Amino acid sequence: MKKSLIALAIASAVSAPAAFAATSNVDVYGVLNLSVNFVDPDVSGQDSSNPSITSTASRIGFKGAEDLGGGLSAIWQIESGFNADEQSGTLASRNTFLGLKGGWGTVLAGNHDTPMKMVGRMVDNFGDTLGDSRNILGANSTGSTQFDLRTKNTIAYVSPDFAGFQAVAAYVADWTTNGNALDNNNYDAYSINGTYKNGPLMLGAAYEDHNSAVKSQEADMWRLVGGFDIAGFKLAALYESMSGNGSNSRNSRDAYGLFGSYMLGAFNLKANYLNADKSDYGNDGADQWTIGADYNLSKRTTAYVYYASVSNDNLGGYGLGAGAGASDQTIGNAGSNPDSFGIGMRHSF
Repeated sequence: MKKSLIALAIASAVSAPAAFAATSNVDVYGVLNLSVNFVDPDVSGQDSSNPSITSTASRIGFKGAEDLGGGLSAIWQIESGFNADEQSGTLASRNTFLGLKGGWGTVLAGNHDTPMKMVGRMVDNFGDTLGDSRNILGANSTGSTQFDLRTKNTIAYVSPDFAGFQAVAAYVADWTTNGNALDNNNYDAYSINGTYKNGPLMLGAAYEDHNSAVKSQEADMWRLVGGFDIAGFKLAALYESMSGNGSNSRNSRDAYGLFGSYMLGAFNLKANYLNADKSDYGNDGADQWTIGADYNLSKRTTAYVYYASVSNDNLGGYGLGAGAGASDQTIGNAGSNPDSFGIGMRHSF
């Protein structure tokens, strides 16, 4: 009832055509994720005793579908991220698209997670916290995210589910994060994955290739994941290999992750271990371990606590907060060993 009233108010505010209101359903959804964190970036002059308030991947979205007949539907989504701690946000900054869906699958165009990122998100126990696995996975040795992207100018196809198997393929006309870059600037990419889920077993594989007008920025990566769920235990592993263009490339390295959790009533006890090997550049590897617990207050509200620590080699610049806003990240401090303790709550609506 509340969702229907909100949707009606929004439709009235933007003066939506009567035909649209009569033929489409609008769902309103979102997540509020706020935490209090004590972060030691291991940088001289920065005080680690002061807490910070972090809004990680908080979002609000609107989505809908229209039946076009013959088993075909038009689908759309507008999802915006916002920082509940900073009074800021950007319209349509998250997965936002228009597409068609039928028995043959789904095709969409807009702003969307790559198939590579979708595979990585299948296993992380601390996604959308400062201990997110993307601090290590999908990043080069300066801590800069190269893969696990949400890309603009994306055309994607999602296959139907075939007895647990599903494939996703995407072409990206411009994968750069530079908002001023031209779309026809030779920064294109393609990304594909295949996943299998059946009972307690989960498997996934992905490949992604980036072309660039700047050859030193070119890179490709493949990734494998696997896991199983039995008697409350969830165990998973991920391995990936990134290759960059040119000698001494920081975009050339291997990495892996181990993930475990155990449900004990309303508690979910969790741990991650991540390791990035040194790149072609030199002694710039790192590892990260994270432990924590969730407490499910309801189906939609979860309280959580975590501790995360990164140890860099003397040239490594991996940090914390890959899934957070820029003001909450610690990235690019060569040889540093940042850590963080946090407590927070997440509510979905």
